[in-house]
Amino acid sequence: MSLAASVLLAVILTYMQREVTALPVLLAWCSFMVLASLLRAVLVFVYQRFPVDAGAAVRVRLQWFRLGVLVAGAIWGSAGFLLFPDNHPQHQMFLIFMLAGLTAGGVVSFSADLTCAVVFSVSAILPLTIRLLAAGNDLSLAMGASTLLYLGFMIMSLRRINLSICENIALRLEAAAREEKVRVSEERYRLLLNHSPVGIFHYDTNLVITYCNKLLADILHSSIDNIVGLDMKSLKDQALLPALRKALSGELGYYEGYYRATLSVADGWIFMTCAPFCGDTGEIVGGIAIVQDVSERKAAEEEIKYLAFYDPLTHLPNRRLLLDRLKQAQASSSRNGREGALLFIDLDNFKALNDTLGHDIGDLLLQQVAERLTACVREGDTVARLGGDEFVVLLEDLSEQAFDAAAQTEIIGEKIIAALNQPYRLATHECHSTPSIGATLINSHQYGIDDLLKQADIAMYQSKKAGRNTLRFFDPQMQASITARVEMEGELRKALERQQFQLYYQIQVASSHRALGAEALIRWQHDGFGLVSPADFIPLAEETGMILPVGQWVLETACAQIRKWESSPLTCDLQLAVNVSPRQFRQADFVEQVRRILIGSGIKPDRLKLELTESLVLDDIDDTIHKMNALRDIGVRFAMDDFGTGHSSLSSLKKLPLDQLKIDQSFVRDITVDPDDAVIVQTIIAMAHNLGMEVIAEGVETEAQRAFLERHGCSVCQGYLFSRPVPLEAFEALL
Repeated sequence: MSLAASVLLAVILTYMQREVTALPVLLAWCSFMVLASLLRAVLVFVYQRFPVDAGAAVRVRLQWFRLGVLVAGAIWGSAGFLLFPDNHPQHQMFLIFMLAGLTAGGVVSFSADLTCAVVFSVSAILPLTIRLLAAGNDLSLAMGASTLLYLGFMIMSLRRINLSICENIALRLEAAAREEKVRVSEERYRLLLNHSPVGIFHYDTNLVITYCNKLLADILHSSIDNIVGLDMKSLKDQALLPALRKALSGELGYYEGYYRATLSVADGWIFMTCAPFCGDTGEIVGGIAIVQDVSERKAAEEEIKYLAFYDPLTHLPNRRLLLDRLKQAQASSSRNGREGALLFIDLDNFKALNDTLGHDIGDLLLQQVAERLTACVREGDTVARLGGDEFVVLLEDLSEQAFDAAAQTEIIGEKIIAALNQPYRLATHECHSTPSIGATLINSHQYGIDDLLKQADIAMYQSKKAGRNTLRFFDPQMQASITARVEMEGELRKALERQQFQLYYQIQVASSHRALGAEALIRWQHDGFGLVSPADFIPLAEETGMILPVGQWVLETACAQIRKWESSPLTCDLQLAVNVSPRQFRQADFVEQVRRILIGSGIKPDRLKLELTESLVLDDIDDTIHKMNALRDIGVRFAMDDFGTGHSSLSSLKKLPLDQLKIDQSFVRDITVDPDDAVIVQTIIAMAHNLGMEVIAEGVETEAQRAFLERHGCSVCQGYLFSRPVPLEAFEALL
């Protein structure tokens, strides 16, 4: 606006002085004035469109601005010389009036920058003053002195105007900054309230709600309009009021509990914190409450608590809760003298049902078992699930006499057996399941909790050994047997490392008493136990999985021995038979293991004979045939051990690539005195010959037995008549 006014004044001055000043001078002066104003306008435009914040850039802009002011002042000042008419007082007065007014306007316009204001005032009025003083006449001198005084007054006033304007600008900026800060703070506060994850409301000293955020309305299933103005003394649930009033007394108030809303059907667990709200003078004018809906947290806590103490599948107490109740039962028995009992229940053949029908059907069975067990006991008793198919029943308040308590326990146990023997309807399947139950009595603190569970577990295994689907009570001899078994298991795991195993050899001979080979039999020579019978440790090795490394050791040792025998004319034709356990044979890489051992030892494969039992062969006959054929192709021979004691059929037998049938010693023992055994042996021999197989009899102990076997076509024998199983040195000496 000031630039536009400056251009307009320049045009007016040019027009007024047209008659007293040369036209070219007027046009040139006016053009310079307009051009300078336009250039300054460009500076203004650039500053407004492209503002800068950096200090150096601001200083550069200011220098350009001051330069523009100086140029404009100089051009206006030049008018005091170029446009000053010598003999025209009226035009002189107009020029003086114009420049004086322009100087005053410049002081106002540029007073924010003291330098610009002084430069413009001096450059605009000083040339005119000099011109008047130079004229020399009294009027000109007086007027020159007046303009000089005017300039001095302007410069002196300029400082105060500059300070006043700068202060006003600073105050304006500070006020704007405070307003922006307040606006941002209010906006932040509003956003915090509206988007806070908790409900918030304000209330006055009369417990009337004056504000609430949207989340509080959502928690209460209501609206802000309905909540604001609510007198909380009229709430349906008054449990909140003590915490609200505590805040009005200057303290923090807390409430956690189940809340039922007044204006809706909302309910749930909430946690509320109340704090006092103070006015400008510091007095309490109300309170602020923060409300959290903790229903999900409470539900999660209950779920965690439930999962910690209950089985999620059957909803029965789990092991943790059982142990707690067992401890309480012991304490109760100690106080009242009454016996209790612990029943350990394991479902027979549950794994087979799981494997054949699937885990979902198995889960249905477990759920129905849980229901039947619960129905079999009294209300004060406990039915728990330990995991898998194992359940425990805790009976309390039985008779004070151990015998009577055992009788009561047996009655309940038989009731459980009868209930669990009933058919189960599992989806589209009808199934049967039986339990094996072990029981032990609880008598105060005679035994620890873990000991009682162990006793019941041991009794349960005795029940399984007795044929399953029955109940057995704990006997201390069971504990001793289990302890010995655990010790043996630990030593068995160290036996390979300590090289405590060795092979014994039992000779196999033909009718001419010519040695055909031997059966390799493992023995365990323990430093503490002495010579451990295979009947004691082989079942344990099968159960623990140790049979796999032990079986591999037997194969490797047997093949290494065959390699040594091949270098001697006396033993180069001997064949060595090795028993293979079912678990060992069922390994996916069993064929590859045998092939690798044969290659490593470098023996003729037909010198190795693997003996398999009927139960192993029939367990998975297709897999058996596949593996036997794979090994038969490389020369390994096979014999069926203990033939006649299993359930193999002729149809199965003819499919197997067997080289030899081994008549079990239970038939050989009485062939000379029992006609039935004699017939069975003769039948086995005839069948083997008809199928193109060799036949060998084991357990031959007398010459009469040998003669009978030879007479009926079995010329190969093995037994005590020839030799017991002996170490390698004794066997080679026997040869």
